[in-house]
Amino acid sequence: YDKNASGMFVWAKLVDHVKSEEFVDILLKNNHIFIAPGTIFGSNGEGYVRFSLCSSTEDIEECLARIR
Repeated sequence: YDKNASGMFVWAKLVDHVKSEEFVDILLKNNHIFIAPGTIFGSNGEGYVRFSLCSSTEDIEECLARIR
């Protein structure tokens, strides 16, 4: 892990009792938003999700509004 590395995505840590894939499934079903579960990047990804920042500012703001 390199804190100085950057990319077009953001990693977010979930609270301890929430599984990555379950969280992603709920977000897709209830809010129509797809994010990547950390588990698709390896076993150490459990408990994390990855958001892409490759969309327009308007799309990202809409997704944030749907989550709130």
